[in-house]
Amino acid sequence: MKKYRYSGMSRVFLLLLVLSLSSCYTSKKLDYLQSNQNTLILPLPSKEQYKIQPSDVLSIKVQSRDPEQAAFFNITSIENRNFQANPASLFLSGYTVDPLGMINLAIVGELKVSDLTVEQIRDVVQLEIDKYLLNAIVTVQMTSFKISVLGDVKSPGTKYIYNTQATIFEALSAAGDLNISAKRKKIKVIRQVGNESVVVNLDLTRPSIIKSPYYFLHPNDVVYVETSKSGINQKNLGVWSLILSAITTTVLVLNFTTN
Repeated sequence: MKKYRYSGMSRVFLLLLVLSLSSCYTSKKLDYLQSNQNTLILPLPSKEQYKIQPSDVLSIKVQSRDPEQAAFFNITSIENRNFQANPASLFLSGYTVDPLGMINLAIVGELKVSDLTVEQIRDVVQLEIDKYLLNAIVTVQMTSFKISVLGDVKSPGTKYIYNTQATIFEALSAAGDLNISAKRKKIKVIRQVGNESVVVNLDLTRPSIIKSPYYFLHPNDVVYVETSKSGINQKNLGVWSLILSAITTTVLVLNFTTN
């Protein structure tokens, strides 16, 4: 009976050892942009300029030699400028594009902005403001540039990008980078294109990712990181180790009380 018991325990130990060895991580699985070359020069993809869509939020500021006149065109007052770093404040102090692709600019009225780039919108607004103010300067920025990073990362969630562009690596950096158990060769990017959702897989271990049209992210993109089989095995190994420890303790107690 004891011989059978110890034989069974040996098999369990052997199984755990094999499982542990099969789930080990190597640099080949973890390193980004793997290459044998010391220097890589890769052309960036022609960056497609993002065109404003309904529900996007724009910050439009008008400056002129007469601040009092320019203030009529600005939503944000002097008192709350210090709170603009908060995403909620940026949302409330901006112009939200309605379902028809319009914004309602103070004094000017409604303007069609959907399917235009930020630079094109600035030119459109500048033409309208020039009808009311001399030597005015218009600045337009998109304040709703956010990306959701989910899955096997250190800090998942929605990340706001205070820039005109962001790469897949910048998004993952904002999420604290991948966990060691995450898949590097199959990062999903989900992008809304019109009435459709496009899902693509990116391989972070290949330098050619820089040539991908999805290397530069668009506002509202979702990045999803799967857990690798090795990572799942490592987590399961921890659970099995606890179970084995409990079984071993129970067997020892039973042996002690029997003897």
